[in-house]
Amino acid sequence: MNQYIHAVITLRFFPCHKRKERSLVIGGRQFPMCYRCMTILLGYLAVIPLLLLATDVSFFKMVLFGILLNIPMVVDGYSQLRGWRVSNNFLRSITGLISGIGMSCIIVAGSTQFHRAIKGFANLIDSWMI
Repeated sequence: MNQYIHAVITLRFFPCHKRKERSLVIGGRQFPMCYRCMTILLGYLAVIPLLLLATDVSFFKMVLFGILLNIPMVVDGYSQLRGWRVSNNFLRSITGLISGIGMSCIIVAGSTQFHRAIKGFANLIDSWMI
């Protein structure tokens, strides 16, 4: 059981390269993920206010907005991978946060659409029962 708790605390299960030069280091202790992954997770906190706003926005607009918000991170990561330029931790943090918010938009759009489908199915069942 102890190894499972340690895996959760150190985020060993999280798919991140965990390079020290790309991670937050406080007092000589390295955070268990890089700046980009850390801010992606922070961006997921946008789910809470987005759930309140999602009722007024269409599914297509939310998904499109989410995809558009992920483009900066993809461009930053791809250009680094190809060796065209070198990114820095500030840019990784900003693009990660924007991407996390974008993924939150997609998650909220999907869950809202699922809720609408279940509600419609329940109304259909109710109409058959009458």
